[in-house]
Amino acid sequence: MAGETDLQTLLGSMHPVMRDGDYVYALWPHGRPLEGDVEAAVREAEGLTVVLRRAEAERLGLSYDFVAAWITLQIHSALEAVGLTAAVSAALTHAGISCNVLAGFHHDHLLVPATDAGRAMEVLHLLGRGIVLRSEQPEDRPAILALTAQAFSVSPVTGEPVEGVPVEVGLLRELFDCEEYVPDLSIVAEIGGDIVGHVISTRGSVGGLVLVGLGPIGVAPTLQRRGIGSALMRETAVRAAAAGIPGIALLGSPAYYPRFGYVPAASLGVEPPVAAWGDHFQLLRLPGWPDGVTGTFRYAAPFDRL
Repeated sequence: MAGETDLQTLLGSMHPVMRDGDYVYALWPHGRPLEGDVEAAVREAEGLTVVLRRAEAERLGLSYDFVAAWITLQIHSALEAVGLTAAVSAALTHAGISCNVLAGFHHDHLLVPATDAGRAMEVLHLLGRGIVLRSEQPEDRPAILALTAQAFSVSPVTGEPVEGVPVEVGLLRELFDCEEYVPDLSIVAEIGGDIVGHVISTRGSVGGLVLVGLGPIGVAPTLQRRGIGSALMRETAVRAAAAGIPGIALLGSPAYYPRFGYVPAASLGVEPPVAAWGDHFQLLRLPGWPDGVTGTFRYAAPFDRL
């Protein structure tokens, strides 16, 4: 059967599946006859590289450094197909995940760091739906501001149309330029190169503890309730944790955000900037959250001018 060559069909049908177990790359000892359960091999001028299960490498006494998860894209791609490897590699790169690609006759195979396996699968599932998450760039800002105006054209508080430019647009302009701006926590969602979602988190504090405050977050109205906002929320948490940030605060519905791990901030000793917010002011603890935190949360300076 001929392999698929159309990129959009490939992306929409790739169906990533993760094999069980850990895999490693090892250099096969020169002159030693090949043995054991080797999954893949590459001969170079410098020697023979083998890929095999971690347990098998240890049984054979082979040394290794990189421990990987093995993901197979279950689509029969033609070897001459253009763009699949680039699209997959770019999406994983935007997520900060390294990727080694093995092309077989029937399928493409990805070896990603074992610690990033779950996140890599999520990135691939999003890519299969045409969605790519990446850090915001300065040239994106006009499109982000236009998206924010659309996303907040109806008030999330009253449900009524907003007259004029939504306040979130002006806030976002200021957040881009404020001292508390964190470039890696301003994240866009793209479909076909068009920005369809955005979230920003900026530095805030409670007592002497530096956290971040999430918001605003916006998704194109025609694409809401399709998982884009959820993907932006999860990506923010992953990036914040990787940066050593101990927690994320936000103002939002107590019926919605607990699904991402948020709890009323007051239950953790953190009071909202406005007492009337009550349980709508929520907090997500990340690794490194210390005991005994108390005080009132302070957002980035532009929030004070609302």
